[in-house]
Amino acid sequence: MKNLLISQLIAVLAISSTLLGQSNSDQDLWESKGPHVRIKRSDQDGSYVVFERTPDDQKLIKTTRDINDVIKMRALYYRNKKGFLTLGRIFDGQGNQLYRVRYGYDKTTGLLVAEDMFDERVKFHFPDKVDPKGNLVEMPVRRIYYFYDADGNQSKAIALVPNKGAKAEDVFKDKKKKSELDHFQEDKGFQMKDSTRPDLNNPFEEEKKKKLQNEE
Repeated sequence: MKNLLISQLIAVLAISSTLLGQSNSDQDLWESKGPHVRIKRSDQDGSYVVFERTPDDQKLIKTTRDINDVIKMRALYYRNKKGFLTLGRIFDGQGNQLYRVRYGYDKTTGLLVAEDMFDERVKFHFPDKVDPKGNLVEMPVRRIYYFYDADGNQSKAIALVPNKGAKAEDVFKDKKKKSELDHFQEDKGFQMKDSTRPDLNNPFEEEKKKKLQNEE
């Protein structure tokens, strides 16, 4: 198995956060192209981001293009009928899938509690964890845990990544004494904007909030 270098992961996540993140101060920069398309253009390099959704709001597509309209990255996200994110797929400009994102919710509260990102180019597995069929369980290259206060407000999240710069034989040696979390360590540099969650400050979510406020 190849080395999993944290520098490579950070580089991709930086691109992903540019693709997926949006601050509240940028809200006014979005252009409306009908009820299901929003565009934001960069005033620095001429690139722009297109955010699309299906009429039923169960599929979200976010595409970044450069000044020449060449696709730099594309992400697809799926929601169930209740509006919960279920799956995300991140592709490069050539259409090659880079990552798959899975979301987990608390059975009682329904709050999002975990987000796993899997590498679609190189598969990593837990050495001592198997599924009912006896196959090794795939290990995410990044896992994010979300926490909430007593009022249900989300507090600081924690991101875990495989051991930084370690080789597989180093990470998995003496595997019988290691638990699942032993194969991860906290990413001290994690920021909320690095999350691959399209529901964080995307234009459609903001419009929903404004519409509800106006109705009240």
